Amino acid sequence: MTSSTPSSDRSPSAGPAAVLFDLDGTLVDSERVWLDVITARLAGLGASMSSAQLAGFEGLSSIDAARALLALEGSSAPASDLAAELEEITLDSFAGSLEWIAGAEEALAHLRRERIRIGLVTSSTRAWVDAVAENVSLGVFDVVVTADDVGRTKPSPEPYLRATGLLDVDPAACLVFEDSEVGVRAAVAAGCRVVQVRADQRGASGTTACIPHLRTVTAPWAASLMPSPPPLP
Repeated sequence: MTSSTPSSDRSPSAGPAAVLFDLDGTLVDSERVWLDVITARLAGLGASMSSAQLAGFEGLSSIDAARALLALEGSSAPASDLAAELEEITLDSFAGSLEWIAGAEEALAHLRRERIRIGLVTSSTRAWVDAVAENVSLGVFDVVVTADDVGRTKPSPEPYLRATGLLDVDPAACLVFEDSEVGVRAAVAAGCRVVQVRADQRGASGTTACIPHLRTVTAPWAASLMPSPPPLP
C-alpha cells in the first residue's frame, strides 16, 4: 500500500478510464445504520459481538450477513427470511438520517465536470439503492451495479467486472474507492487499482492508497495513482 499522498516526483500518468465507487460507508454513512441493526439483532438474543467481529459485516450483502448471523446463532432458519428482515429494518431507519461521507458529493461533482466516467458498484440490492437515493442524489453515475445484477456479490470480482464491462473499459485502467476489506478484495481480484476510504486509515492488503475521507479526490490526484505511460520510442 502506498501513502495517502502520491509522490510528486512520479512521471505524469494518464487519468483513470473510469472511477468506481462503493456505496455504503464509502459515499454515504449507511454502513453505521446497517451495523446498528446487526448489533441490535444480537443484543435481542442476549448475545454480543466484538468490534472485530462486527467489522466482518462491513460490505456484506444482506444474504451473506444473514448467513453469518445464523451461523453465529447456531440456527437453521432460512437465510432469505432473515436477510429480508434485516434489510427492511435498515431501510426503514434510513428516512432522513443519511448523509454523504465527507467530500463525497464534491468528489463526484468534480469528476463529472472533468468528464471522467463514474460508476456505482454495491453489494446492496436495487431497493436499498433506491432508499438511499431518497436521502441523497445518486443520479450522476454512468452505470450502477447492485446485488440484483450479479450472481455473486463482493468479495467476488464479478460486480466490478460487470461494471467495467458495461463501461467497456479495462479494469486495470480503473480506480475504485472502497471502505471495507470485502470490497477491496473484490476490486483487487477484478484487477482494478483501489483506494480505501477509512477514518482510521487502516488499509487492507492490495490497496494503492488509503485516505480518511474523499475531500482530497480530484482528477489530477486520481491520475497520479495510475500507472505511468510507457516512454515514447
